[in-house]
Amino acid sequence: MLRIGVDGRLLQGKLTGVGKYVLNLLSYITENSSDISIIVFSNRPVLNSSKVFETIYDSSVFARVKPMIWSKFFAYRLINKSKVQIFLSGDGFLPFFMNVRTIISVVHDLNHILVPETMSSLHLIASKLFFKRDVLKASLLIANSYGTAKKVEQYFKKKPDIVVYPIIDQYYKILDKNEVKQKLAILKITFPYILTVATQEPRKNLEKTIDAFISLKQEGKIPSHKLLLAGSKGWRSEELQKRIDEHDEIISMGYIEDETLPYLYNGADVFVFPSKYEGFGMPPREALLCGASVVVADIPELREATCGLARFIDPEDKLSFKQAMIDGIKDKGNVFFRENTDCKDQLEKLVPLINRSIYN
Repeated sequence: MLRIGVDGRLLQGKLTGVGKYVLNLLSYITENSSDISIIVFSNRPVLNSSKVFETIYDSSVFARVKPMIWSKFFAYRLINKSKVQIFLSGDGFLPFFMNVRTIISVVHDLNHILVPETMSSLHLIASKLFFKRDVLKASLLIANSYGTAKKVEQYFKKKPDIVVYPIIDQYYKILDKNEVKQKLAILKITFPYILTVATQEPRKNLEKTIDAFISLKQEGKIPSHKLLLAGSKGWRSEELQKRIDEHDEIISMGYIEDETLPYLYNGADVFVFPSKYEGFGMPPREALLCGASVVVADIPELREATCGLARFIDPEDKLSFKQAMIDGIKDKGNVFFRENTDCKDQLEKLVPLINRSIYN
């Protein structure tokens, strides 16, 4: 049996979009290949609710360092001891000193090149020092969108072997209206509301959403609406939180579990996502699957994620942003979108491609 080793850093704590991508990808691989087992190596607890992999934790003194540093400089001890033949990197970064036959890497974005100002110092330095070199070592390179694949080829002169969209869980769908009302009532959420789902960090451009919302309030165009911000606090979120605290109509909900998010999407008058840059954009796709009217930044990756069905805006153009929000509210209930077959078609090619990369 082939043993695939995986860095558990992305599966620690409350999962971001990248973590969900990796977990769903691992689930797909194990469910569709009887001769592949997966071992996750970590220095912190990881999410493994579906028990799709074995977990090996570092119990040494080295486990106390930050996950990024542990992964880069200390994870190899466990990886080499376990004698895995393949290593799958969920975000392109590789541990030093690994002894494996094949490397499979996923590239989600090129933040350090395109929007370096939105990154923390540690992740920016790590990306500048290691990311390109690590990606070029991959025997099999996966991109999460055609937009990302194009940028990898442009900046690294290496063409990804396959594009695999994020696997969106089946409970992201249009739900019964009464069921939605009952669930949101339990959560003490009242209608009407505008929704965004994003970690509170600079790349997500949440201050532009707040600016547009407050302006519409002051103009009396959305007198009853609230703005719900779903997502964990991230890097440099202090100033944003101060702005949120100044307005009772803006509600910071924190991290929301996947089981609850479909109800929020279904109940929203409009979903907004003015991110400066995305490798794909899972929340807009999830929102569309739930029948929401969607407003996103006009970048290629978000056009791809929404299949061109969203309203596309320049977040710097406050007037057009506000108008798109108003138009989106008027359009509520008129959006009908079903997951296209691209993801399934891509995934069906993945396991054979993994096998070929190992034995070639």
